[in-house]
Amino acid sequence: MEKKKRISDIITKEEVSKWEIGSNILVSAPMGAGKSYFCKNTLYELAKEVNGKILMLIHRSNCVEQFKYEIERDGKADVIDVRTYQSLEYGSLHNTKNQINLSDYKYIVSDEFHYFFNDSSFNNKTAISFQMIMNSTDTIHIFMSATGEHMTRYMEKYIKENNLKEAIEYEIPFDFSFIRQLTFFHKDVTMEEFIKEGIEQGDKGIFFIQSAEKAYKLYSKFKKHCVFNCSANNKKYYKYVDEDTIKNILKNERFEEQFLITTSCFDAGINIIDREVKHIVIDIVDIGSLIQCMGRKRIQDKEDDVNIYIKIINNQKLAGLRRSIQQKVEMADFYIKSDYSVEQLLKKYPRENDVNNILYDVLLYDVDGNIIANSYTKKVNELMYFKKKEDILDYGIMMEEYGKFGYCKFLARIFGYFNEETGAYNYRMIKEEYELNEYLERIVQNENVFLQIKDRKELIEKINARQDGKLLKKVSTLNQVLEEKELDYRIKQFATTRYLTDKFGNKKKKIYKHAWKVVRF
Repeated sequence: MEKKKRISDIITKEEVSKWEIGSNILVSAPMGAGKSYFCKNTLYELAKEVNGKILMLIHRSNCVEQFKYEIERDGKADVIDVRTYQSLEYGSLHNTKNQINLSDYKYIVSDEFHYFFNDSSFNNKTAISFQMIMNSTDTIHIFMSATGEHMTRYMEKYIKENNLKEAIEYEIPFDFSFIRQLTFFHKDVTMEEFIKEGIEQGDKGIFFIQSAEKAYKLYSKFKKHCVFNCSANNKKYYKYVDEDTIKNILKNERFEEQFLITTSCFDAGINIIDREVKHIVIDIVDIGSLIQCMGRKRIQDKEDDVNIYIKIINNQKLAGLRRSIQQKVEMADFYIKSDYSVEQLLKKYPRENDVNNILYDVLLYDVDGNIIANSYTKKVNELMYFKKKEDILDYGIMMEEYGKFGYCKFLARIFGYFNEETGAYNYRMIKEEYELNEYLERIVQNENVFLQIKDRKELIEKINARQDGKLLKKVSTLNQVLEEKELDYRIKQFATTRYLTDKFGNKKKKIYKHAWKVVRF
């Protein structure tokens, strides 16, 4: 088996020695390619030789604890400081006494630097830490990520617009051969079935679920076999987290329970080294976070593979997500097109605030640095705005370029489950609509025809197409739902004639212009 390249193989001490103060270094490498090893060894040795220091910025407090433990265990704390991005942002906003002075460091390492983008959807302050790093011109900036594609494009744009020296880029190709089987599923209840099957077979697995509420509910049904984790910022559900157990997971890089059920607070930087973990189930929308979740299990060799199960986002929901994002950037779009005119913005959107915080208020200062009384302007959170635009493009590709099951096809191509020569996808889809499938088959077998509106009630309720809680009844909508559920049935609408016999034995012709019939597709 050919040895996989690691970061230290392509970024040697000689290579690092060529970097100049103020340089921006972009490192794209898959999970487990040795980003931490590079920082703790190659970079550490060079920094120590010149009495320099390294600031390691990490975006999850869990990751900070784990990395600090590694640094102290390996005796590297004399050179490497580990902090969160959020500590920079808080210190800058609140002007705290213990603000980090970035000029104290020779190297600033932004680990998992997709943080600036991915977290911008719920943390509108990520641009603060990014700007602080870029403004620190007497340090070398190293940006590292396994999923920093969008952020890399933004960096290239930022560097060009600010006339900075071109970034130095390093890349190690991704290899998803550790995926034994790629499976997609539709329903939340299927995750319960995964656990039941896992309990019977004695398998270990990790569940990454975006919603803390959904994650806890799943955990609460199988507490005997599971450990639960969510962000410490979640006031409602963090009280159910066993902190000692989580600390042991971070320290030992494994969990003893059969299943770990966690939110995306464990989506990056956490190592799970355990050959017994054979299943990873993911219910997370953001593609970057989804890929990060897959990388939490550290693959040891070609035998140490894993089954990946991903909850489907159908095209109907993709359209809704895209529409929602388009609405979120609407005010920022107008503000930019109006040449950043606050006056035009207020005319267009009177008495309205941008609840999405893509636009935010900043005070105005005079030439001496003093605040101008009662004066402010609007600024665009460029990182958040750029990320939203990238998401709109991605959702468009999924729906318009790949069509039916575009989300599945999009991911299958990334993970190598698409054959370029044959044009075939070889992922697995779990069909969960057993009851509905059987009902539709019975209708086809019995050759049922629904002549009137009242006849269709049961069929409509079984398909259960809803929007805002309202049951939808149009043929086109119902057929779209059947297609999204990958059921091989469609409703055919047609005109037909029937001869009815009244109580006196007289036959009467009646025309039904909109009769329905279920056909096998």
